[in-house]
Amino acid sequence: MNRSSLRPVAAALVLAAGTLAAACGSDDPPVGGITPAPPDGGPNPDAPPPTPGTDFTTIKPAANDPSFRSPFDATPDPKGENVYFTALTALDVPAVFVSPAGGGAPRVLHQGTPLSAPFSIAISEDGKTLYIADGNAEVTAGGDENGAVLTMPVGGGTPAALPGSGGKSPRGIEVAGDSVYYTGKFEGRAGVFKAPLAGGEPVALTAGGPLREPSGITVTKKGVVYFVDAFAQSAAGAAVFRVDGGQAVLVKGGFAVGHPAGLAATFDDSALLLSGIEPNKQTDVVVRIKLDDGSTTSFTDTIGGFSESAGLHRAKTASVYAWADSRANGTGTVYVLR
Repeated sequence: MNRSSLRPVAAALVLAAGTLAAACGSDDPPVGGITPAPPDGGPNPDAPPPTPGTDFTTIKPAANDPSFRSPFDATPDPKGENVYFTALTALDVPAVFVSPAGGGAPRVLHQGTPLSAPFSIAISEDGKTLYIADGNAEVTAGGDENGAVLTMPVGGGTPAALPGSGGKSPRGIEVAGDSVYYTGKFEGRAGVFKAPLAGGEPVALTAGGPLREPSGITVTKKGVVYFVDAFAQSAAGAAVFRVDGGQAVLVKGGFAVGHPAGLAATFDDSALLLSGIEPNKQTDVVVRIKLDDGSTTSFTDTIGGFSESAGLHRAKTASVYAWADSRANGTGTVYVLR
């Protein structure tokens, strides 16, 4: 994301990136574990039919409207019917929006305080609650000032800080089962955290070591946690890691990514989709990383003409993805990939 274009939140973006980058110096051993995610609930008769599979074949705009600009991140609802996203209003106010996945006028769910730098957004498996990683949220959460995870109903309302998340500078976020997973930093160390959906003291799944600026995060159906670090020590450029026994295990490195960086597991968990930047052309690309052998393929249809790749999430029960570019078509666009 082009931070210079975000007038009211530019300082917050730079602050969050800087504090995460400063967290790389510790070699202290990480701690933590993961739990499997249960399946989602029953089908919604009004939603489009799920299309399980490993790849998408089409990309269409879900939201591009004068009412917003510079979308940070987007997530479909569990069935892929609607897309929720964070962006700035036309008056440069941080906000949460919703739009039909098939396209249509977006609706503001909340704008302004406590939102400040809402990097990432995720949705609960029952489709009722949104979770927002805001690295500079204007809340007093646990007496800390370094942001918080915010929660709000999908129908709108003022976001509230998730208890225990204050001071973690959250950047990427995902929900799986009864837990929320997010990347951020705490006490000078970048890391990956897990907490109950209702809040509580988070567990550090991994922290310190090679991590500098962990961003997008995803969780497979078996509960395996993957995340991307934009400036990891152990790889040239951005790298994708797997959490294993409290350690950050390198999956694949050498990528270029936007800010925030997006990551999603395919429906069958055989691959990861990374929202990236093609290093030579400096244009958008979605990279598919096979988990069995680490091989990659690139998707550039439509998006290859853009240059501000941002967040990426998959619907819980379908091969439907929401992806954002912060400047596509002039002011930024949210797309749906199927």
